[in-house]
Amino acid sequence: MGSLRLLGPLGLLLAGWLQAGAAARPGGTAQPTVVIGFSSRALGQANRADLTAAMKAWMQTITRERHLNVEASLQVFESMADLERALRLEEVDVISVPMDELVVLEKSFPLAGYFASQVHQKATDQFVVLVRSDRPQKGLASLRGASVVIVEDPRTLLAPVWLDTELLRRHLPVGTRYFGKQTVSVKPSLAVMSLFFRQADAVLTTRSGFETACELNPQLGKDLAILMTSPDLLSTVGAYRADATSASVALYQRETLKLGETPAGKLILTLFRAEAIVEVKEAELRETRALLAEHARLLAGARPKDGNP
Repeated sequence: MGSLRLLGPLGLLLAGWLQAGAAARPGGTAQPTVVIGFSSRALGQANRADLTAAMKAWMQTITRERHLNVEASLQVFESMADLERALRLEEVDVISVPMDELVVLEKSFPLAGYFASQVHQKATDQFVVLVRSDRPQKGLASLRGASVVIVEDPRTLLAPVWLDTELLRRHLPVGTRYFGKQTVSVKPSLAVMSLFFRQADAVLTTRSGFETACELNPQLGKDLAILMTSPDLLSTVGAYRADATSASVALYQRETLKLGETPAGKLILTLFRAEAIVEVKEAELRETRALLAEHARLLAGARPKDGNP
């Protein structure tokens, strides 16, 4: 079920496309196909077979309730080059990608209707560096040579970028050279517990993930402390081609945002463990765009002749 949670943004957007198809074809004679493209990084640990099976089951539920006959094609892109080619040939309608890929794609392709899944009533996340409360609180200076566990999932893809930016701002090497050891965990709870049991010196995760862990185990809130916090950032964002039909665009904006008002919509939201799908405005993207730009600038300025800052 954990892998299903990662499908939330596109699963919910697809509901909007299904409703768009219903309104766009009087009599229901046409059979539109929605092509959905995932960056492999946006999938996280989701099993490809599980993904296909879950999408088919979800589609059957929606088409039965809506009395529709709609096809959907799911594609996973392992490289940016493949995704760029699909967009150029108009072979994909909807994409879900990490923000660092989005800022590259939108330079060449007209994209619109940015969206993200909402968790804990927010589309954005704050990243936090956690340490034990009994560790001297001296900022990043106290973590030189430390062992750090990084939570890796579609909502934390930019966490290492933020942390490296903080290091570069202080004229320090990036994490792979500054910390003694970096390991990855796909389970936030296990990452936090490794810090609690002194198996790591620090953890990089989301504030919401840490707060959830503290709700389940209040002792964590007493023994662990937040050393640093990021601004509100977006790691994974969805969009669709701006040159898709205007009727689909309008119906997405109107119908997908009220998905939870229908029984089928509520079932989808429960299945994918998402509170809602929400539009992402340019102002909400601005902080993340600025971080990526600063990271690139600082990285270029700090890179020595061997190419490794």
